[in-house]
Amino acid sequence: MDLNIFTFLGELLVLIVVILIILVVITLLLGLHMMKNKKLIFPGILLFTLNITYPIIKKILNALQLDELLIDRISIDLRNLLNKEKFKEIAAEDVIIVLPHCLRSMNCPAKLTTSGIECVLCGQCCIGTIKKICDKKKIDLFIVPGSTFIKNVIKKRKFKAVIGVACPVDLNQAMTSLYEFTPQGVYLLNDGCINTMVDVDDVIELINNTLPHTDYKKEDFVN
Repeated sequence: MDLNIFTFLGELLVLIVVILIILVVITLLLGLHMMKNKKLIFPGILLFTLNITYPIIKKILNALQLDELLIDRISIDLRNLLNKEKFKEIAAEDVIIVLPHCLRSMNCPAKLTTSGIECVLCGQCCIGTIKKICDKKKIDLFIVPGSTFIKNVIKKRKFKAVIGVACPVDLNQAMTSLYEFTPQGVYLLNDGCINTMVDVDDVIELINNTLPHTDYKKEDFVN
């Protein structure tokens, strides 16, 4: 009897491992196809397998010394595409944008307040350009030094959608936790806590997608 139990448990373990391997393969294949073609195939399946296999894929990529942020980028791109059309139907005044403080210049003169860092449009970094366009569209912009400030923003400001900029890991976590707010995200182009960069055109495209739809370009707002 004991032997039969151990045999059953062994077979069950093998079955679970095989299923997880299949789910990992499905997640990576669908995710990479989505990133390459910017189109969703079986989005429900991808979201399901991604939620199950995320920590496993992170460990596999890390063990193979591959880019473990790949799975975060897949998750971000998936949520962007899933929410894209709904986001386009939301008025600009019902949208907020959250930027990380690490986008600032090392010589930034802005001061920290209870709502985050208040940009003074000094022209030393890309935040000023983004802020000018947000002001045009009446979108509230928050520059936050940490997750505590994000929680304060959520408590104080009512909104229907959020545009987030952050490193892939933080952005993925934020978009997952704020799924009910139709999140759209742009991940940073480099790591680190200072002098980070973002594709400003991608951020402006999201701002333009809010109602009323616009066609602002960064060249029109650079000092």
